[in-house]
Amino acid sequence: MKKINVSLTGLLMTLSATVFSQGFVAELGEDGMSSMFGNTCIVTLANGEEITGKLSGGSLVNGYLNNITVKNENGEKLKFKPEDVVRVSVKASTLAKMTMLAESTTSIKKMTQTNFDDIVKREYIIFETAMRHNKNEKHRLMQLLNPGFDNHIKVFADPNPNRKTDGIGIASVKLTGDIDKSYLFVQNGNKAVLVKKGSYKKNFEELYSKCPQMLEAFSGEKIKWSDVAGHVFAYDRVCEK
Repeated sequence: MKKINVSLTGLLMTLSATVFSQGFVAELGEDGMSSMFGNTCIVTLANGEEITGKLSGGSLVNGYLNNITVKNENGEKLKFKPEDVVRVSVKASTLAKMTMLAESTTSIKKMTQTNFDDIVKREYIIFETAMRHNKNEKHRLMQLLNPGFDNHIKVFADPNPNRKTDGIGIASVKLTGDIDKSYLFVQNGNKAVLVKKGSYKKNFEELYSKCPQMLEAFSGEKIKWSDVAGHVFAYDRVCEK
């Protein structure tokens, strides 16, 4: 069991009584990739090799990262196919980091007496390879929305363009106001599962079946979609060995 500075029972009791805002980091918009060009990036290849340089090319289509180009320290441009990459970390701009901070819930910090800045890693925008949830079992590079508490459940944006309520944005970075109605959950490297607001209560037991303590702490009206980030956090910190 992982050691934390609050007890399992205390954390879950606080979670069950706390109202969260959605607390995942902000998603980079499709038109926002160009704002990352020139930023430091690290590309981890499927063979384990790491390439460090400046991001000089890339595109986001339906939330999937494609056409990755990195200029290394020798000035050479290296192009990578998504299928050859397992992780891309791009240094976040000041605006992106501010937005990611605004999107992250402060309730986790309050209930755990932990600096949330130390939990959620916002220095880099991270894309990782995951298997899509539909019948076409292709691996795609998608933005990780819960860096720092992603040991057992990795949360990615649902590529469905109708997944959000209306909101606002600045410089192609989405700001608070648009609420996700669905996410992709990847548990321990398995195929992605589409998790929807409308069926979250119904699927809660299956999603967190390896943590009986959570199932005892949350039931019925205590299961709220707005608390989903807190549930993933609790599962990561106190439920999985």
